Parts: sequence; structure tokens; C-alpha cells
Amino acid sequence: MPRSTEELDQAIRMAFAAEARDLLRQVERALHGLAGGDASERESRCRDMLRGLHTLKGAAAASRHEEVARATHALEDLVHGVQAGRVALEGQGLEGLFSGLEGVYEALEPEPAETDAAAPAPGLAFAAGAPGSEAEEFLRVPPARVDALHARVGELVLGRLRQEALARRLVEARDQLGEAMDRWRELGARLEPCKRTLPRAQWAGLKAARDACAPAMRGAWQALSAVAREAPALLAHEAGVDAALEEGIRELRLMPLQPFLEESARGAREAARACGKEVRLEVRAGGAEVDRVVLMRLREVLLHLVRNAVVHGVETPERRRAAGKPEVGTLTLEAYCEGARAFVRVADDGAGVDVERVVRRAREAGWSGEAGALDAEGLLALLSLPGFSTRDEVDALSGRGVGLDVVMSTLRELEGSLRLDHTPGQGTAFLLEVPVSTSTHRGLVVRVGEDCFGVLLQHVERVLRVGASDVGSLEGHATVRVGGEPVSLVALSALLGLGGDEGSLRRTGVVVRQGRQRLVLLVDDVPGEERLFIKPLGPAFAGAPLVLGGAPRPDGSVLPVLQLPALFARAAQGAGEGSVSACLVPRAVPEPCAVLVVDDSPTLRTLLRNVLRAAGFPVVVAHDGLAAIEAWRRQEFGLVVTDLEMPRLDGVELCRFVRRSERPRTPVLLITSQGGPEERRRARDVGVDAYVVKGEFEQASFLGLVRKLTNTGEHRVEAAVG
Repeated sequence: MPRSTEELDQAIRMAFAAEARDLLRQVERALHGLAGGDASERESRCRDMLRGLHTLKGAAAASRHEEVARATHALEDLVHGVQAGRVALEGQGLEGLFSGLEGVYEALEPEPAETDAAAPAPGLAFAAGAPGSEAEEFLRVPPARVDALHARVGELVLGRLRQEALARRLVEARDQLGEAMDRWRELGARLEPCKRTLPRAQWAGLKAARDACAPAMRGAWQALSAVAREAPALLAHEAGVDAALEEGIRELRLMPLQPFLEESARGAREAARACGKEVRLEVRAGGAEVDRVVLMRLREVLLHLVRNAVVHGVETPERRRAAGKPEVGTLTLEAYCEGARAFVRVADDGAGVDVERVVRRAREAGWSGEAGALDAEGLLALLSLPGFSTRDEVDALSGRGVGLDVVMSTLRELEGSLRLDHTPGQGTAFLLEVPVSTSTHRGLVVRVGEDCFGVLLQHVERVLRVGASDVGSLEGHATVRVGGEPVSLVALSALLGLGGDEGSLRRTGVVVRQGRQRLVLLVDDVPGEERLFIKPLGPAFAGAPLVLGGAPRPDGSVLPVLQLPALFARAAQGAGEGSVSACLVPRAVPEPCAVLVVDDSPTLRTLLRNVLRAAGFPVVVAHDGLAAIEAWRRQEFGLVVTDLEMPRLDGVELCRFVRRSERPRTPVLLITSQGGPEERRRARDVGVDAYVVKGEFEQASFLGLVRKLTNTGEHRVEAAVG
């Protein structure tokens, strides 16, 4: 069916948007080389710019993008002026070139939807022409389609893992059938004496039945054996096909870092213009490529670091001149890949970090550390504190204290890291490390109690056994010596708020590393390694910062994959404090105390009673406050769980009664449908210990709160990141 005029126009606009973006990247790359290169390169750089602009202007005219054509023509005139020596490549002349380029970008922006739809990222174009041909053809694929293909590959991998599990079960079934055949033959031998005692007709029927089963069992065993012999080769072939397909899809998802870093030049120029500074950008990325998902997450990170470099790093022209530096500062963006990790370096030749000012502002915010012991890692930790800023005034670029905090948060979500290197008077450099891809990984499976979790192998250093005699103490923190050095020890159950198999004389320790930090995670078992195809867990788990995602398993379950940077942060905050010996030496567990549940709703009384009894707590229920007082006078309770609004006597009055009684320290947990600030204030005023809203009720959290209030919670391992 022939395409309509509108469809043809739409196709032309989409093709132009894709071509324009590529051409502008070429022009911008040449402009950076022109601004930062030698005078001998000026002619070749100008030719490169004019070639790209000429092609863009012609395409714009053909597709009736008159505004783009006019902006491109104006920039062409400026480049011709530089080429002929009429326009100086400094000051207003250089600024005019960059402003002209931004004018072309702005002329393209009125149709963002078409541009986005038509211009998939450059990493999603693959060559279809003959090798070595001068004019390669490209097939452009929308990113969403590649993501969908990648998801299908994940399902293929998961299906193959399930097939491998079925193959193992098939072999087990064959072996079990072989054992059954052996027992059947033994049974036949034992029946032989019956030939002399049974009537002839009965023996003939029994023998016929026995003989009829033997061929069927033998045939089934032979069929299972044949399939079991063929299965490994078939599975190996399928594994190879899956691996090749996955690698091909992964390569389609890869995007070059060079154009992405070059786009940061606009942010640098805008920041420099706002600060009254002059900055030139040097980009060196070579052939470094990362997954599109990683690249999109890095966009905001790079914007913050580039702005920080211009605003806080590079000095004004006057100060640079006084320091004997060129008036134009240099901002360098470098990228490279090593194996499955990508590194991006953002460096400036400015004044470096003002450590004294950072320490002064940190002390104003409550920091009490020793300034003399502050290394680069500690300095970065201060700069990354939420709300921290060295600026006295807030403007459009800085002063709000959200820059490095956002950077660190994003990198933690990506399983990445950030390092700081600075030299006073010479400059500052930030080194980002992120995974090339965030979908498929090798992981170590660890067990805590009845729950299993995944830990990416890139963070695992080794696995060891830990006994009570192996645990030492350093500055009040539990440690284990690893390679002769003390490393902080923490129970993973403590960090996750779970129960483990405590009381074992020896436990398993997993030594994990994040940058230069190391930590020993105490777990119950390490079942082994698995290939993890990680998927997001969805909006319902948005508030779970310790979980990176979920990896489907062959049995249909989902393995939560832990986010190690977040675990390190929680350990550094003191999570898991308690007795180290409690995890390694048998201990007496406190007997659960009786709980008084008070609510006028029969449904909620039943729910709370069943939840608490299943957790081992004796429970007495009351339908209102007066009935609760009667129960209170008959026996002692370790906890009162009460509703707020009830007839005759409400939860507030009941709490007042408890506080005036002979047992005023008994904890009171208020559980109600009213979660407004006024109700919470009333609860605090009468001495309620904890407050739970019925609409937010979650069994595990509720039981954790009950154990905490009744002092029957899990003992934790004291730890700090060393």
C-alpha cells in the first residue's frame, strides 16, 4: 500500500533528525579541536566543520527546516571568517562560534518528539555494508526494540537454565529407575520359592505379570538413558547459541562514550559563561563503549561533575593570570574500559579543593573528625554529604549541596564508585568506575536463615570460615584478620534486619571489596555461583536501597541481588551493632513475653493475635480500653498493642493508664488507621513508644518492631567499615 504524504513527510523529518544529530556531533568535535589545537591544525579543522555544516544545510533545505538552514548558514560564515583570518579564534570570536553551534542545536529543538524517536543513540547503529567500503550503510534501531530483544534473550537464558535443571532431574530419574529394576530382579528371585507352594494357576499368573513388567521397565530405562546421553550435547549447543545471541544483543546496546562526553561541552560553556570564566574542553574516549542504560544514568552525573569543575575548580582569568597559568582553564574528560568495568575521569587544572574551607563548613554542620587525618577518601565523604556546600550563596549552578550527593547516589545504584585526586594549586580529578553493562553478571549466592541473596562476583574477594577465636577488636569494632590485616566484621542478617542460624561454632565469611574498602559479611552458607540476569524489582521496591534488582532462577523464584555500596554505607553508619559472640557462640534466647492486643475490630484482633502467636508470643485480646484494664490487672504484659479510636476508653487514655500504673515502663505500640500529624502528636504526648498506620501494615516490619520493644530482637555483630 503506498504511503500517504503525511507518512512520507514524517519519514523525511525522522531521517533528517537522525542525520542532523550525527553531523552536529562531527562539527562540535572539530570545533573543540579548533579551540584547543595548534595554529597549524586550524585549516584542517575549519574544513571539517565546513564539510559537516554544508551537508547539514543542504539536508535542512531539502526537508524544509528553514530555521536550521539559516542557523547553519550563519555558523558557516563565522567559520569562513576564522579560515580567512577575519575572525580571531579567542574572546568574542571563539564565543561566537560556540554560540552559533548552540543556535543550530536550538533550531532543532522545536520537534523533540520526532528527534527522539528518529535518532537512536549512536551505539545502536550497525554497519551493513561491505568491509572496508568507504560509504557504509547503517540500519537504525530504536532503543526500545533492542531492550525488548535483550529481555527476550534473558528469558532464553532462564529457559536454558531450567532445561539444565530438567536434564539433571532426568538423569536422577534414570538412576532411580535402574535402582527400581535391581529391586524388581531381587523380588523375582525371592518369589522363586513360591513356585513350589502356590497352586500352578496362581504361579503362572504371577510369573506372567512379572515377566510383562520387565520389558516395559527395561525399555523405559533405555529410552531415558538415550535422552540423558544426548541432552548434554544439545544443551551445550544451545548454551553456545544463547551466549552468541546475548553477546550480539549486548553489543547492540553499547554506545560510544566519545560523543556523549563531547555533549558535556555545552554544560561547561554555560557554567563558564555564568561564572565569568573561560574553559576549553579536551575529550579522549577512544573506542570506549558502555550499555545505553548505564550511559543514560551517567548523564546527570557527568553534568554535576562538569559544573563542579567549572564553578569550584577553574579560577577566574584574573586569578589564573596571577598564578602564572593560562587565562583559559582546561577541563579534561577521559574514558576507557577494562574488562567489564568502564572508567570516566573528569579533571580540571584549577586551584584544587580548598580543604580548610571544606573542614570549616563540615564543622559548622556538626562534623567532629580530625582535619590532619583527612585523606582523599575522607574528603570525598565530606563533599558528598547531603546538603553540603562550600558556597555561601545559592545561585543557578551551585550552593544547594546536591551535586556530589546526587552523583554518589546514582553511582551506588549502578554498583559504581567515585574516587577523588587533587593537588592544591594544580587541579582536581574525579574518577568514576561503573559496569559496562548492568544486566547479566556472575554472582555468588549466600544464605541467611531461610533467605538467599546474590552478591556480584566483582565485589567478592574470597570466602573463609570464621570462629569465635578468629574475631578480634579494633577501636571497639569486631574484626577478622584477612591477609594479615584486620577487616571489619558484620553479620549480613544485621544489615538486612533478618534472622540467621545463630549459635554455630563456625560461620562462613564472605570478604567483599568496594574501592579500597573491605568488609567481611557473616552468612550461614554459600550455596555456590550463578549466572544472574538482573531485572528491576519494580516501583513497590523503590524504597529498598540495599537491593540492586532481582535475578529469576530456574525454579521460578527471584533472587534479590544486593547492592554492595549501600551495604558498605549502612555498615559505616553503625548498623548491626551488638555482640559479636552472639553470632558465633550458643546463647540463651529470652522467652517471649505476653502481649495485650486491644482493638474494637474483631478482624484486626484476630489478625494481630495470629501474627504474634505464630512468632511465639503469648497473646491476650481485649475489645476496648476498659476490657484491657481488666486484663492488665489480672496478669503482667511485656507489650501493649492498641488501637487509637475505641468506644468507652480509647488508646490514648489506655496509654495514660499504663503510664500511671505500677508498671509504667511497659512499652505501648499504637496501631491505627489515622496517620495525621495531630494523631501522632497526641500519641507522643501520652508516651506511646511506637506508631503504626494500618494502611502501611507489613507483617515482617511489625514483628521486628515488636521484638525491638520487647527486647527479644536478634543480636547483631558490631561492625564498621575499615
